[in-house]
Amino acid sequence: MAPGLLQTIGTDDLIVGRPNGAVKVNGVTTSHKRFPHDDVHFDPSLKPKNYQIKGTSPDSKILFKDVNILDSTGEEPYRGDVFIQGERIRYVGHVPDITSLTNDPTVRIIEGRGRTLMSGLGDAHTHFTWNNGDLNSLGELAVEEHTLLTARSAQTLLDSGYTMCYGAASAKSRLDCVIRDAINEGQLPGPRYLANGKEMAVPDGELVAGITAFAKGPLEMRETIRHHINIGVDQIKLSMSGEEITEVRSAQDCYFSDEETAACVDEAHRRGVRLCAHARARDSVKMCIKHGVDVIYHASWIDEEGMDMLEKNKDKHIVAPGINWLVATLYEAEPFGYSPSKAEQVGYKKELDAAIQGLIEMHKRGICVLPGGDYGFSWTAHGGNARDLEHFVKLLKFTPMESVVAATAGIAKLFMREDELGKILPGYFADCILVDGDPLEDISILQDHDKLNAIIINGRIHKLSHKELLRNQPQPAMAEKEPALTNFVAYELTDGTKWTRIGHLDHASNKITPLAFSSGTPISNIHEVFAVDYSSLRPAGDTLTKGTIKLLAPVSGRDVLAVGKNYSEHAKEFNKSGYDASDNVDMPSHPVIFTKRSTSIIAHEDEIMPHPEFTSTLDYEGEIGVIIGKSGFRIGEAEADKYVWGYTIINDVTAREKQKEHKQFYIGKSADTFCPMGPVAVPKEALPKVLEVQTRVNGELRQKGTTEDLIFSVPKLIQTLSESQTLRPGDVIATGTPAGVGFGLDPPKFLRPGDVVEISVSGLGSLRNRIAYPSSENQVTKQVTEASIIPINNLSITNGGVGLTQVGDKKLNVRAIGSGDPIFFVHGLGGTTTYYEPLIAAAGLSTKKCILYDFEGHGLSPTKATSKITIQSLADDLLNLFNHADHKAQSAVIIAHSMGCLVAETFAIQNPHLVQQLILIGPPPSPLPAAAGEGCIKRAAAVRAGGMSAVASTVVEGGTSEKTKSSNPLAVAAVHQSLLAQDPEGYAKGCTALAGSAQNVIDVEKIECPTLIITGSEDKISPAAHVEAMTGKLHDGKSVILQGVGHWHAFEEVNGLSTAVQNFL
Repeated sequence: MAPGLLQTIGTDDLIVGRPNGAVKVNGVTTSHKRFPHDDVHFDPSLKPKNYQIKGTSPDSKILFKDVNILDSTGEEPYRGDVFIQGERIRYVGHVPDITSLTNDPTVRIIEGRGRTLMSGLGDAHTHFTWNNGDLNSLGELAVEEHTLLTARSAQTLLDSGYTMCYGAASAKSRLDCVIRDAINEGQLPGPRYLANGKEMAVPDGELVAGITAFAKGPLEMRETIRHHINIGVDQIKLSMSGEEITEVRSAQDCYFSDEETAACVDEAHRRGVRLCAHARARDSVKMCIKHGVDVIYHASWIDEEGMDMLEKNKDKHIVAPGINWLVATLYEAEPFGYSPSKAEQVGYKKELDAAIQGLIEMHKRGICVLPGGDYGFSWTAHGGNARDLEHFVKLLKFTPMESVVAATAGIAKLFMREDELGKILPGYFADCILVDGDPLEDISILQDHDKLNAIIINGRIHKLSHKELLRNQPQPAMAEKEPALTNFVAYELTDGTKWTRIGHLDHASNKITPLAFSSGTPISNIHEVFAVDYSSLRPAGDTLTKGTIKLLAPVSGRDVLAVGKNYSEHAKEFNKSGYDASDNVDMPSHPVIFTKRSTSIIAHEDEIMPHPEFTSTLDYEGEIGVIIGKSGFRIGEAEADKYVWGYTIINDVTAREKQKEHKQFYIGKSADTFCPMGPVAVPKEALPKVLEVQTRVNGELRQKGTTEDLIFSVPKLIQTLSESQTLRPGDVIATGTPAGVGFGLDPPKFLRPGDVVEISVSGLGSLRNRIAYPSSENQVTKQVTEASIIPINNLSITNGGVGLTQVGDKKLNVRAIGSGDPIFFVHGLGGTTTYYEPLIAAAGLSTKKCILYDFEGHGLSPTKATSKITIQSLADDLLNLFNHADHKAQSAVIIAHSMGCLVAETFAIQNPHLVQQLILIGPPPSPLPAAAGEGCIKRAAAVRAGGMSAVASTVVEGGTSEKTKSSNPLAVAAVHQSLLAQDPEGYAKGCTALAGSAQNVIDVEKIECPTLIITGSEDKISPAAHVEAMTGKLHDGKSVILQGVGHWHAFEEVNGLSTAVQNFL
């Protein structure tokens, strides 16, 4: 069934089609990917009350048209329409009679334009009653004020796209319950909510005294559990371990006894209520598993025994780690008076490292881990909850799809309503968000509330611009103008080739159109664009999404020329800051020029390394980058504009103290990742005359300036730089930054891990980069390490290796024809896999599994310049092919030709157990005569000097029979083409491998298997006398002489060859 195809079954049963099978909805068969939460099965008696949110009219109708449907089944998103009727989703994908619905004035129509429609998000660890501040004050906060605060928290979560929240503790006994009930009555806006009460702790075991319910011993525990249930909670929280920030109760200490934990679980479960637990400590985690606490929070210090216990009982437990609390406390709490050094001192660094390791292992073992970050503290404010989804991807190794599904369908499982919440499927509640972008490409987009264009809960619109509901009016037909393809973006293909390409980025759809020259040849790098009239470029293929490619900086590979102190207000703030160790004046008399190392350049959305060992004063500088379009020397200011091709965006990231210490700019501005650039390069003709740059940090506007504010104009900078040096196409000049950098604020605000810097420039879009966490890998080092200057020959013929098979440490062209008992085919010098195709067809060998491959450097197989090819190395390749998972064989027949016979003979002697039968077609003598070896060396030199045409005709003349040359032009052409198609270097290496065989003797008497030798009566490489002598040395050998045939037997006389092969096999 095609994606989006939907039909009605009776009156209520609906089915929506998916690419990989049908999804079950209301009784219809389904298939979808499994996730860890699918294996969790809480006792049905523990299911919370089935709360319903009131206020949605059953006559309400909403139609989303042309949306990218991310349905949380785990299948890939697909384009389609979605119809909501009342509080539930009615149709998904294909909406019947959509024309009538479109014309119905009672239907609210939202044009998706390809935006993502997905389930509302869910949080497994929510504290509505927390105040985004000091929790110790909550116990004294009057109930009236506290109620308003809690209501605001609930609305904030819904405003953030959250439609399901699982309460993790309330600061006042009934406050969670009151807000839950008000939401369900339609009196307050908020997510679907399962309420908690005060968290339970033993005396002297609490985290915050004023918001804790105390109990000691099993009897008091049971009484407190009953009290919580009587006031109407849906689950109850046990505070079983400590928290490092208290400095008196360690996260590695457990404060509950086995008896107390068992009593709590027994009392709660008997009354149909689940438990959750603050359980960071090793022992508290084990108690939770041993006694059946349903939801385990944190689990930071789980050990191997606990992990095994959890895996064995993973059908009964959900883990919600609250990972953002650890990250934010360690790296983002300093503005609130809690420094990173203090956080590390009390143990948060060790706990974060341990938690990440443990959670990655849980994910590997299929244990259900759900997002929920313990928000509501000073440095983890409500509304930032979607950061957990990014942490799951970047820290816990979830895929973006796994993270999204955990936050939607996974939370629905936690609610025990997985059959009606958390997915975009017919019959499910209409809790959904419309996202301007694709979360599977950029999971962090869910943190940008401006990108949440629509929020629907229970079929009711919570957030939507009135403009979204304006119906399109008929307009006079006008010829559509082709959009200009001027937003040039560089990217790398992710198909294994690592080829780079240039495309056009459409900012509205976030999609990339590949570009080509007018000839159709793809453009590989931006320098090729500079060399032509960019208006002549054309689209080349289907549009791409960012998730299918790796975005690159538009210009890279060269140091960036940069200008300091080029905005007057910034020059003043720099001079006052104490970090300026240059001329100490407010207004420089000449441009201050420095460079940023090419290894500092990174792309849009790449992470900026914080380098904590290098700097504690990490700062941003939003800048406009000028791109030079043609070379020039001593360029006059008046003519400088002619040398400007266009512009891009640059973030001149800086370590401020290094500027001061080194009394120059280079060291402090050239650290790895300190030059984000992009996302696009745009020609000047497509941009306004005056460009404005703005910089935001975490959404706060910090910088604003225009090119009119520059102290030294762009033409002046070009004149200055070209006075003694030649500017080249592709040189980039960073023109300086406006006032408002971090050191210029009062107090200074330097960048911390997790901060997001976004720089926007007129017509260039926005450059966005997040500050990485110290544990992140340095991608620049990785790229430099992986880069190789050693050339690889014969790689372009497969477009960089597409379709090749990894055989040992090499990539080879391998093909398989047919099925059955295996036959391995080994071609000769100048041959390819196609050499054997006539034989396979004529002998009917496709009833077997015919495995054909190209030697290294031959046919479609590449060869690295440093790789030396010998007969032994080729025999090793054949052994690796035998052991390859797709072609693994206990034993097989080998058919070899020419030089391939030497390979097969060597292989058969070294691996007798692997060879059932051996067929050698035109085997050369061993050792090769010295004169023949010298001839091979000369032939290698000839092809390296003059290409394959230098030897092809000679080889054809000497290698085919007189009969073939006079009466079989197709065979002659086939031999000629086989040679001309070879890579000269690969062929030359084959020649030297054959020449090397002159030094080695292959003792054919050691070949144990039955062997057939075939040659031609005019085969000069393998004459009949040599074949007869060789056959006589074999234990079980036979020979066949084909009359009137030269050395290219399969091309010259395939029928005689096939008869000999058939008779032998």
